[in-house]
Amino acid sequence: MLVEYRQLFKNKCQYNTAAESYTGTLLLVLFLIIKVLNRQSTAFVACEGGRSRGPVRFHSVPAFVLATDLTVEVPGHGKVVVDIAYGGTFYAFVSAEKLGLDICSAKTRDLVDAASAVTEAVKAQFKINYPESEDFAFLYGTILTDGKDSYSEEPTTNICVFADEQVDRSPTGSGVTARIALQYHKGLLELNQTRVFKSSTTGSVFTGNAVRETKCGDFKAVVVEVSGQPHYTGTASFIVEDDDPLRDGFLLK
Repeated sequence: MLVEYRQLFKNKCQYNTAAESYTGTLLLVLFLIIKVLNRQSTAFVACEGGRSRGPVRFHSVPAFVLATDLTVEVPGHGKVVVDIAYGGTFYAFVSAEKLGLDICSAKTRDLVDAASAVTEAVKAQFKINYPESEDFAFLYGTILTDGKDSYSEEPTTNICVFADEQVDRSPTGSGVTARIALQYHKGLLELNQTRVFKSSTTGSVFTGNAVRETKCGDFKAVVVEVSGQPHYTGTASFIVEDDDPLRDGFLLK
């Protein structure tokens, strides 16, 4: 068995990478354990011949629902009912239809404008709280959906608009995590029932399922497994010199 162990520090996250290879097989299984506060998320990828084989999957940090059926006043749309859930960060969820849009045929610009309006409305009218740290108590964006939240083997489509009106090319790992937590919370999904999520922008697909129940503070939560097919886009090398005065990082307050 070969074990490789590395440590990287960024913000308040500690990343530990371990790779294991077993005698008699060409299969290399990589797993990444990401520690955030006292929580961790684990990712898995099977590699062979220097390339990944099959989907990459991860087990999330505890995902939970902060609010359901929250009514906010959205400029240009009136009163809109949204849900708010956490899957590594907080998102507001609303069917695009409630904003007069079709998730599959509307122009991306129109979807972005509507989602951004919802995000700003929620930020102004609802206080986000995270039970273990105020650093995570913020709304990252809004995910517009096709409204198909009840369990089905057919894909459900969404678009994630986050940060400064950025659009995810994928269904969004943390977004899928939060959507699974939301569907499980509403009794629309059972443990280990897999749903397929499709991006309205590119058609790329993730799968997600709740693997077990847990807690996050006083909130009932679930650990979610999200899976998707990766493709290589490049490599990078990082070097830390011994005489670098900032080699251990720095903190701005």
